Amino acid sequence: MGKLILCSGVRTERPYVFSQAGVRIYSIEELCYYLYHHVYLIEESLFTDSLLDWIGTELKLADRAEKLKTLKAKGADLKTIVTVVLCSCDYYGEKEIMSFLKVLDGVIGMPRWKRNFYKANELLNNRQYTEALSEYDRIVNPEEGNSLTPEDYGDVLHNMAIATAQSKGLKEATELFRQAYEHNHREESLQQFLYAVLLSGGDFEEKAGEYQVDEATKNAMTRYMEQIQGEAEVSDGMIEIHRLKQCKAEGRIAEYYRIADEIIEKWKIPVRQVFQ
Repeated sequence: MGKLILCSGVRTERPYVFSQAGVRIYSIEELCYYLYHHVYLIEESLFTDSLLDWIGTELKLADRAEKLKTLKAKGADLKTIVTVVLCSCDYYGEKEIMSFLKVLDGVIGMPRWKRNFYKANELLNNRQYTEALSEYDRIVNPEEGNSLTPEDYGDVLHNMAIATAQSKGLKEATELFRQAYEHNHREESLQQFLYAVLLSGGDFEEKAGEYQVDEATKNAMTRYMEQIQGEAEVSDGMIEIHRLKQCKAEGRIAEYYRIADEIIEKWKIPVRQVFQ
């Protein structure tokens, strides 16, 4: 999970997988850590029968699993269920748990769209782009999207564009950034739209003129992109690109695809320096 967690209880060889976040847990301590650090992903559907069975059989916490099943059957609120889990071990102290429950109260009290928005943002930060897009789509559908202010709607589209750039490409992301700016009128959305135009080979000057961007801002943006491009030219990634071209020219197909996969995986992160 990216952090060393000391377990005083059972650590199983058969992990439970939170597929949405792409996280595997092996102990009750790791379950508590997951909940504590993924508050926006906590909802009733998280506590499935399979998770409760796993707690009972794999972690040897049959009594605790049975208590959770009883609470779930009686329709206990989310806060109660989370509290029972967090109190199943000594990983967090009383003050930490109370502080966390206050945060959870705030999340539960949010409008549904805002809660989904923060959930989508967390998935985006975890590079779960497809899952994030699914949540953003739920927010902007006519049934829910009509209740948002133009500014809020634009902010959702902005982050949706980031996820789209990573999963589908710049062409679709460019249009989403444009729509985001049309709604929220935020300078950040306009700049990301113009960066996307630059990166995708569009007419930057035309679009900048259309939105009345001043010369100083245009020059700063083009210098920034030239800086990134210059750094890329001497990076390990560019060296790999040359290797890739050589493999293709020499017919080494298996090696070609292997290097291509490595490049794509490495370059997904740097692109976000522009979009975040």
